Amino acid sequence: MFDVIPPTNRPTSAASALMLFDRAMRIRAISADIVSAAQYLDGLSDRQLSEIGINRSDIEDTIERYI
Repeated sequence: MFDVIPPTNRPTSAASALMLFDRAMRIRAISADIVSAAQYLDGLSDRQLSEIGINRSDIEDTIERYI
């Protein structure tokens, strides 16, 4: 089924695939940073979190979503 792609479109397809792969890897790196930040914030006291306007449940939801 994939062999029906004409040879003239393959470089474009390869470039598109490379761009999608690059984007996926960036998203994966960003999600690791998000989890690290959320874990750091999870270590703060409830008072400290309320001072910066963050709910602990939001942190836990974020960690769960990205792990």
